Amino acid sequence: MFGFNKKKKSEALLSQYDIPTFPSTILNILSKLRDPEVTINELATSLEIDPGLHVRVLKTVNSVAFGLSHKVNNISHAVNLLGRSRLESLVLSVAVKDGLTKNNQAQWLDMANFWAVSARRATMARGLANILHPNVQSDVFTIGLLQDMAVPVLANSGGDRYRDIYQNWLGCNQCNLTEQEQNLLSEDHAHLGAKMAEYWEFPQPLIDAIKSHHELSEEAPLSVRIAALIKGSTENDTSQIIVEKSQQMFNIGSTITIEMIDEILNESGALSVALSH
Repeated sequence: MFGFNKKKKSEALLSQYDIPTFPSTILNILSKLRDPEVTINELATSLEIDPGLHVRVLKTVNSVAFGLSHKVNNISHAVNLLGRSRLESLVLSVAVKDGLTKNNQAQWLDMANFWAVSARRATMARGLANILHPNVQSDVFTIGLLQDMAVPVLANSGGDRYRDIYQNWLGCNQCNLTEQEQNLLSEDHAHLGAKMAEYWEFPQPLIDAIKSHHELSEEAPLSVRIAALIKGSTENDTSQIIVEKSQQMFNIGSTITIEMIDEILNESGALSVALSH
């Protein structure tokens, strides 16, 4: 699914930004996950070379937010249960998180909070997909987690200007972050995130969904667009606000309730812990 050794057409577009690169251990694991000739035992051995990654993958898979009905005991079990493609997306998600956190130079951007909010979006997207479109449930988890992955990159390159844009958005219920970014930077986190996803060779549906997660169009799954209503602070995204905005923007009536959103968001804490070192 992901090829990292060939020239990417998005590379020139990203040259002005500090895009994370992945350690050789991650590249090796991703390469083996793509290779049908590599056995499950070989995959497990490769993952065990990086104990931190190994532990976090298993913790994430076993978190309530991931939605599995059976506990995963080891990587071999994870490959059998999830399939190579889904496990590959999970490994890449952990690698992206590590790379963005390590690269962060913007002291005003609290990366622990950023990933906690991302975990809330991933949990929300997966939980709502159960109701709205179960056929893309596994994809929306990854999209929800990584849809705002360009925010730390813009924070690094945009300096005080981007800090002001982002903090203004946090305090404004009616503000559109992508519009403010485009007006002042001629770039926004959704389109830049899509370029990053293309650079890392995500599947095209995930690239398209990251690009359009703030739009009213149906290019991104509805669960992803609802999850995008969660703001960049866990203090801003109450269940009542999410339900009200969902009804106003997407005309979904009483399909989702405050109690449902409360239950989904309560599951995100375990995911946030699982993704941590």
